[in-house]
Amino acid sequence: MKQWVMVWILSSALPFGGFVTQGKAESRNIAPDATITESGRYSDDYLGAFTADGQIPESQSGEDRGRAWCVPQVRAAGATLTYAWPEVVTVGEIVYYGRTAWLWNENFLQVEIYADAASVPAAKADLRRGHGPQRITLETPVQTQTLTLRFTRADTGPNPGASEIQIYSSPPEPGVLGVFRPAPGEPMEFEHSQRLAEWFTSGDCGFDGLLVIQRQAMNPSHVYTYHNEDFRAGGGLYRFGRDGGLERLVDSPEGQLLDLEVSYDGREVLFSWRRSQADVYQIYRMNVDGTGLAQLTRGDHYNFNPCWLPDGGIAFLSTRTSAYAYCWDSPVGVLYRMDRNGSNILRLSANYLNDFTPAVLHDGRIIYSRWEYVDRPAIPIQSLWTIRPDGTALQVYYGNRVLSPATFMEARPIPGTQTVLCLLTAHNGPARGGVGIIDRRHGVNAQEAITNLTPEVNIGYVHRGDGNRVQGRYENPFPLDEERFVVSHNGSILLRNYAGTEHAILLEPRGGLGFYNPQPIRSTPVRPVLTSSLDVQNRPETAPSMAAVYLQDVYRGLEPHVARGEIAAIRVVEEIAKPVAISPSLRAFGFQFPVVSSGATYAPKRVWGQATVNPDGSASFEVPAGRPVYFMALDENGRALQRMRSFTHLMPGEVQSCIGCHEDRLSAPLRMPAQTALREPPQPLELPEWGRTGFSFRRIVQPVLDRNCAACHNAYNPSGGVDLSDDLTDFFNVSYETLARKGTPAEDWRQGGCDQESIRNPYTSWISTYNGSESNILEIAPNAWGSPASRLADLVMERHPDAEGNPRIDLTEAEKRRIFAWIDLNVPYYGTSDSNHRDRPGCRRMWPEDFDRVFSEIALRRCASCHEPDGQGVPTVPRQWYLRIQCPERNSFMLAPLARAAGGTEKCGQAVFQSVDDPDFRRLLAVFRPIQELLSRRPRLDMDTAKGVDGAAVCTDRVCEAPPFLGAGQL
Repeated sequence: MKQWVMVWILSSALPFGGFVTQGKAESRNIAPDATITESGRYSDDYLGAFTADGQIPESQSGEDRGRAWCVPQVRAAGATLTYAWPEVVTVGEIVYYGRTAWLWNENFLQVEIYADAASVPAAKADLRRGHGPQRITLETPVQTQTLTLRFTRADTGPNPGASEIQIYSSPPEPGVLGVFRPAPGEPMEFEHSQRLAEWFTSGDCGFDGLLVIQRQAMNPSHVYTYHNEDFRAGGGLYRFGRDGGLERLVDSPEGQLLDLEVSYDGREVLFSWRRSQADVYQIYRMNVDGTGLAQLTRGDHYNFNPCWLPDGGIAFLSTRTSAYAYCWDSPVGVLYRMDRNGSNILRLSANYLNDFTPAVLHDGRIIYSRWEYVDRPAIPIQSLWTIRPDGTALQVYYGNRVLSPATFMEARPIPGTQTVLCLLTAHNGPARGGVGIIDRRHGVNAQEAITNLTPEVNIGYVHRGDGNRVQGRYENPFPLDEERFVVSHNGSILLRNYAGTEHAILLEPRGGLGFYNPQPIRSTPVRPVLTSSLDVQNRPETAPSMAAVYLQDVYRGLEPHVARGEIAAIRVVEEIAKPVAISPSLRAFGFQFPVVSSGATYAPKRVWGQATVNPDGSASFEVPAGRPVYFMALDENGRALQRMRSFTHLMPGEVQSCIGCHEDRLSAPLRMPAQTALREPPQPLELPEWGRTGFSFRRIVQPVLDRNCAACHNAYNPSGGVDLSDDLTDFFNVSYETLARKGTPAEDWRQGGCDQESIRNPYTSWISTYNGSESNILEIAPNAWGSPASRLADLVMERHPDAEGNPRIDLTEAEKRRIFAWIDLNVPYYGTSDSNHRDRPGCRRMWPEDFDRVFSEIALRRCASCHEPDGQGVPTVPRQWYLRIQCPERNSFMLAPLARAAGGTEKCGQAVFQSVDDPDFRRLLAVFRPIQELLSRRPRLDMDTAKGVDGAAVCTDRVCEAPPFLGAGQL
């Protein structure tokens, strides 16, 4: 007769993989006691005997050689495994573990079970594509000495097989086998636990019911846009009783509720409510019986995600400071606090991107998620951080160098443990995914720190991919105690245990609306109130504008890559926020709009200065308060041997200390003699000689190139193919095009993504922030990036010797430091992310509207005899990837056909244009006139608005004068 496969889809508290549990004596796995033979095998590395070795390779690990059995697809149908024991045994259940180490489709899909020499199977079963135990329970146990599994149908993969086969005399106890995880795209199955449901309904849970929000499912474009996208009216706030009753406390037919938070005493609730589509979210307080409704926040900015603080205040997120996501157009919500009546609002976070979902840990600190991408791609990292309720002591909690999952959010402490429960999800798409437990004691970026409670959701691996494929239907997990939690799944409220053995549906969607944010109505111990060294009533405008950092030993975390004595200073750098909302349709160089670089840094940079490092590696220095800053360790020449790729921030007057540079986050300070820095007051930062404005390549670096390089490297004489002219191009200027954009995918500004290996500029080693370059987040070795790894910096240090070794340049120390700083800041061009051309690609591109048409028409008439046509029939005239818009006659396609006597280079081999008065030459110049007139009226932000283009005239249809370094006869 045909039996069935019971698939346990509930999650286990242990990661699945490695050695399997044998269970109690009465349900012992007897497969290892048998002699195992197979009808066929792929190779001797995949014997049938390996199905009883107690090891189950993790899915997609590629590590099942010598640990699994498989057969080639051509021999898969009818393949058998036979288990023979020395004496008769009882068989009541067989457990099949599919082969998933390489592909999801290398499982078998049907099996028949035969005892001894029987011709009729004792059981038949359908199997599923997925990872983990699939149970075949015999309706009547059999007595047998041999057992044959005949696989009658295989999946489509090249080598179907089994990672493990377990055989039991009687079904093992719940929880012994772990969990089954369906392959991506496979449907989930749930088994209802009456015992767990009765724990809730009987009152054994210790609370009277739940508060829940009813609303439509929210489907914003990204996890950070849930506050301002996908408004869908309807629903309200409800009290769900243990008896199944549902009492409406807030009716919102025209609005939408986002979240809720029950007070410590169980008497009040905070919630975020958008009362209509024309409104924004505001925070409300109310008694849990529906009385006493009070609005706490106001204004035209979003206020949401409130949580109660132990001191009676409220932490929340707000967009009240105008900033926008660099790679999207959503307003940025960051962490604030206020009193319970909505007064005394104080900003705690200096993030220039989004914070998410604050809660309070057992020790009184706030745990929240934050998004950032300091010189790294934007999909990861939404990691977990902690901060004290006064805004001090910011620290990473988990995931700041984890690639997958991309986002950890909705973190809450699990009672009686040192772990947190949180949502594991992607970056794009809604804030839904899987649920996991984080135990940071295993490491703040360790795979072992994550326990996936929803194994049907593939969360990936911390060191692979981009985390953007984590897809699940869970949201709003809330820990009830050490054993159980509630969570919303597809709009249903589920009750589960962490062991993954029990599951109950408490509340299902009604009237087309789902239920979300379940929280118990109960009193809980108030978390400790953390004393503050600050006056939290002070406002940043009245408090000290600086804070201080004490560094114990900069070499801790740098050795052995950096020798003691190499670090001379610490540089303090600020990431500058994006002040404007712009349509993503204008993106360039990945997702930059406005463009700041050619796919390197997203954010403009401000160098605040540097502080001296003492010979013992210690340093104490001031830092600007309330700003997102990071540090670089500089050598004596100003080259950054190591940099932070994450930011920190301090409150006014705060004093923060750190052990070293990139040291283990779980390490403790060493016992050391008192460092020099501890005996000194914090150093004021030494101001960079170029000032503290946003770092502008054209203002800070180009003058160095003009003085030292442009005489040999210009449009007329690009020695070595290198042009370091200052002429403006459609996005940047020519020297930036050469030193940053050349030889990279950025030559095509429309390119949406690339990997780090494709960034091969000959002169600078910069970190790609393109999507697809996520692996570079893991590269944290000193000297891996920036000036220590850049040919340009080496040429500067070596003074660019000629073939005989004679120096060709001699830069001052200040000039060298300008170039090194630019490279180490990850090659920014613009010093601002504002724009006065917000309707153009990248909010910067100045491309003449008629250029392509006019150029093609002239090329067809004047160039076809020498140049082969492209796919559109236009002659392939050699051109750069950029277009000079300042003095356009210096473009190579205009100099090359122009006679030498007229100032051209005549590189075409003949003078196509005899003079600059040639009608086609003049016609090409005229194409640029509208762009140049536009720039005269509204200069681009790399131009000096008072003097035109850094003092140079803006060319229209005239020919530019020759630069003073050009010889006679040159244009």
